[in-house]
Amino acid sequence: MTYSISRCLLGPAAVALMLIGPDVFGATLPPMLRGGRAILLRPDPGPLTIRIYKRDLNIYEGADELVARLFDPQRQEVATLKLPDDGSAEQSGRANELQSGEIKVNCEAPGIYRLGIACGGDLVFGLETSCVHCVVEGPLMLNDGSIYSRPWFMPPPGAFQVTAQALHEPGRQKLPLLDARGQAVHVFDLTKPGEDLVFQVPADVGTRDGLWRFEIEKSDVKLQLQKVTYWTAERSAYFPADKMHWMLLPRHTTRYLQPGETALIETALRNRTGKAAHFALELKHDSGLECRLVEPGSPVALEKNGQQVVRVAVRVPEQAKPGSTLSAHLTAVAVRNPEVAQSAGLEVRVGPSPVSRNLKLPIVLQRYRHENVQFGYAPDYVANEVYFDRHNRPFIRERKESVYYSTAITLLDGSRWLVRPFLPALQQIYPGCRSGYGSGGFLGAKIAFDGQNDAYTLLRIAKADKTSVSVLLHTPDDGRTYDVHELPGGAFDLEQFTGHNALDIPPPVLAYVKTADHPARFCAFHDLLLYLPQKQKGKLTLGEPVKVSDRCLGSCQHSGGPASTATRNGKTHIVWGEVTDDKDPGVPTYIATYDHASGKLGKPVFLAYAPPVNDVHNVPAVCQDSQGYIHVVAGAHGRAFQYLRSLRPNDAYGGWTEPVEVLSAGYVDDSTDADGDGRQTYISLVCDPRDTLHIAFRQWRRNVDEYHPGRIYAALSVQSKPRDHPWGPARPVVIPPVPGYSIYYHKLTIDRRGRLFLSYSYWTSDQSYQSDFPDRYHHRAVLVSNDGGRHWKLAETRDFAEGIL
Repeated sequence: MTYSISRCLLGPAAVALMLIGPDVFGATLPPMLRGGRAILLRPDPGPLTIRIYKRDLNIYEGADELVARLFDPQRQEVATLKLPDDGSAEQSGRANELQSGEIKVNCEAPGIYRLGIACGGDLVFGLETSCVHCVVEGPLMLNDGSIYSRPWFMPPPGAFQVTAQALHEPGRQKLPLLDARGQAVHVFDLTKPGEDLVFQVPADVGTRDGLWRFEIEKSDVKLQLQKVTYWTAERSAYFPADKMHWMLLPRHTTRYLQPGETALIETALRNRTGKAAHFALELKHDSGLECRLVEPGSPVALEKNGQQVVRVAVRVPEQAKPGSTLSAHLTAVAVRNPEVAQSAGLEVRVGPSPVSRNLKLPIVLQRYRHENVQFGYAPDYVANEVYFDRHNRPFIRERKESVYYSTAITLLDGSRWLVRPFLPALQQIYPGCRSGYGSGGFLGAKIAFDGQNDAYTLLRIAKADKTSVSVLLHTPDDGRTYDVHELPGGAFDLEQFTGHNALDIPPPVLAYVKTADHPARFCAFHDLLLYLPQKQKGKLTLGEPVKVSDRCLGSCQHSGGPASTATRNGKTHIVWGEVTDDKDPGVPTYIATYDHASGKLGKPVFLAYAPPVNDVHNVPAVCQDSQGYIHVVAGAHGRAFQYLRSLRPNDAYGGWTEPVEVLSAGYVDDSTDADGDGRQTYISLVCDPRDTLHIAFRQWRRNVDEYHPGRIYAALSVQSKPRDHPWGPARPVVIPPVPGYSIYYHKLTIDRRGRLFLSYSYWTSDQSYQSDFPDRYHHRAVLVSNDGGRHWKLAETRDFAEGIL
């Protein structure tokens, strides 16, 4: 793959001629798009030229830079173009000229190329390309009233909603929506800038055997089309990109192999054509790599929305040179529609895998270069949060391709991972059910163990009638059999091992039962119910719940997954946050103790405010150390956590230390000092054998390192507090590939030897990147630290096996 890039600055007249386009160019998109997004291209084999235009608006302060990155079908970056600020910010009233740059590459593998445009909202851009087929992903934000445009799109089946808005005065107009025959379906009267006008297109309105379009006289509008992902500025440029989206995943797979070693590489083939189809498979590889399709044979027959795992066996010859790289690519083509084609890359690096070594932190993720591509991480276990039984065997809830689906517990037996399904036990009680929303990990995938090593886990079940219910699963025999116990409410928690809690009894269970809405976005009134399951002659009963609070604001377990209870020597300490007056500085955080001998719950003790107020992201965390002292970290949503410790061991009523900020640095702007503020969210908390506290959290960072300079970004960070010492500095573990919003759905757990395990995935609100992945839970990884968090490595099965007692 070769490419070249050139840049120039054009006046308006020259650009007008360029936009007509010489014969070499196929699709054109006028320079009217505002905000970053992705452009998808389906080029023919051979040369591809893309010319990008940018015009700075200079409405706001700061440099207006555009960065365009072109990725091939295997999502390898093949070209990068940067268009800097035009330098005219200080010249008010000047008609800003267009800048342009050019990318040239040679296309080899078939499939969709993805052009990611990263920029702020203070510019507009467009492009011309030699590729005939070119669509834009996402909503239409058009901001040049001097341009007449016709955006084309394929209408979805059934009813769908269209929202139109004139961005500014130039956008005021009558804006018609036309169907495939050019008949007006609706005309938006855009008379008031900034006002959203909504039209619900009925299911039986409009001819839908072709593309629909808008006739926009002045392209200063914002359009949102429900159920529509792709659009284009020219009818001839449209192609059904959705039929090839996620067709082969992962798009690129890396393995490290020594000379003579073999590996089996799996790629999922998905049929997204909208009907049953056959796909021809072809495998091409370097002459120095032995490579063959294992299964299935070609062609592959798939039902509508069907999926098939394609397995490719690779072998590195004995004479392969260490340090060399060998490549292959797998291509799938729809037999009756050859335009539906996609390829996935397979890369073999000859030599030892860096997975076996300690990492140089932080892991700096790049677009499409996560743990597998950088390190060859390809675990043979389920990469999800991990918990350890009394023998220190790892138990992990299975997670399907979607965050919402789980059907089994996996556990390590010697060096073998066993799968113990629980769906049959559920279906005996709820015929036709599936382990639905949250069961893969979004509501948490905790597994806890009692003194007899029985295992417990909580699930949200989607029943056949489409209602849902929460259940506690209990297995006394490593998942060979399960009994099922129904719980009220839609959220729950289960006390996991955090280092020194002594769960000889079945683990306490919390149920959060919503009783009323609250006007705050992340808040509602809940009854907080404590269940204390008991076993009698091997049979588990939940018993009657104890109401802890009738003003609990809820639970947030998808990230952090902290323990809400800590049990030791006949006492269970419960922490929670409550709904309060909006004038309070944060969520009031409380603790109360249930005494198992007396069967009574003590009165709540106020601990601290967790900012901001009435926000369920601020759930607290609790654990105990080896002496029984209770440690609480009150949560936060983009602010500093607050830390407290009980003054007496195992006693919530003997007084507490004053709350102290856990972090006071890392985010620097004009309102902070040189170190900045501490901005933390989603607490995880454990205590190791030396009584050092460890937390993992999402940390907002800005202007403190070389990553994403000048931009806010969200790192996955850790922090420690040795016994009788203050909290140490935050240590970023993972740097995101894009600035702005990120979330890791992380969980920090600890095994019976005191080793730390950090599981995480990655999701960003930057849809120019995120929409290239089918779900929120992609690129899940598990790290392990054997030395109290000083060093971390990617976990291998042998790491788990070496820890078994």
